[in-house]
Amino acid sequence: MRRILRVVVGFAVALLAVGGFLWVVGPRRVLAELAGADPATYAAGFLAVVAAFYCWSEALGRLLAGVGHDVGGARYRAAFMSGEFAKQVVPMGHSGGPVFVSYAVSRETDTPYEAALAAATVVEFVNVAASMGLAGAGLAVVLLRSDGPVTPLFAALLVGFAVAVVALGGAALVVNSRRALVERLVLRAAGVGRATLGRVSARARSALAADRVGGTFGTYYAAFDRALADRAAVGRAAVFSLAGWALFLAPMYTSFRAIGEPVPYALVVFVVPVLSLVNVVPLPGGLGGFEVALAAVVVALAGLELPAATAGVFLYRLSNYWFVVLLGGVAAAWVSVRLADPPSPLAPTPEPDGASAESATDGE
Repeated sequence: MRRILRVVVGFAVALLAVGGFLWVVGPRRVLAELAGADPATYAAGFLAVVAAFYCWSEALGRLLAGVGHDVGGARYRAAFMSGEFAKQVVPMGHSGGPVFVSYAVSRETDTPYEAALAAATVVEFVNVAASMGLAGAGLAVVLLRSDGPVTPLFAALLVGFAVAVVALGGAALVVNSRRALVERLVLRAAGVGRATLGRVSARARSALAADRVGGTFGTYYAAFDRALADRAAVGRAAVFSLAGWALFLAPMYTSFRAIGEPVPYALVVFVVPVLSLVNVVPLPGGLGGFEVALAAVVVALAGLELPAATAGVFLYRLSNYWFVVLLGGVAAAWVSVRLADPPSPLAPTPEPDGASAESATDGE
């Protein structure tokens, strides 16, 4: 119930933030820009989003196949999308994306939770690396085509890009090479959980016991090593991740083209991944903060008027975020995954019927 309450409150605050931004810009001016949108061009962005999530689900599927767990079919795709649904609607849900996806996939397939979590973690790293690779390529094109001075905003984006690359490299190094350090941090986090959640929930106290967390940690890393060992599968996952990102960014390009204000695709593939990574607004999907930041960047770097930039961002988020929430919500309803279900990443494997004892940690 607490997770669902956080979602409701998060969406309420986010919608107020978006509404306030539209009020400042001027609803009539934004609607005037939207009135001339070309439906066919705009619809292409929705198709690109569907193709993007197919690619990302295929990336996870290829890694799972590499460790002996063949997945596929409609229920697997629906399970993947239901995990994405939780990732999109829970405040700061992107930080727990692998947990949501792996839980949903383990429920609907024969894949053990730890194996799915390990593969989903690898895919998450690959996805971020792919987005940074595309951002780097977009940055190179933007710099080659630019003949003006570097603006403060563009410099800030460059700094954000550099920080994201360093953070990604550092996180990958720590997770893969400093496992003793990671285990100590996990056990300390579990200790904090026992001292807080454990006071009000016997199941949380049991799930976060040091011996259980330590055993789960070992099982997770064994699955993590198996997933990384198949370099060919990791390479195929990287190809699908890169294709998924290229498709997922297409709606911004099609949205602005639909209203007759095209934005260079190179700018799109540089700006959106960087803003996505540095956006720390603790609301579902970064709503409010992401829209304001993206509209400001488009005005500053593409030379559009604020109403046109706002209209383009509105169309982009409709196809890139709200459409994903709709697809994921339908998928979650079909496979009966609830927001309160996914366990902590420290929790042991869920039971076959999906009613994991540890899943109650958030529901207490």
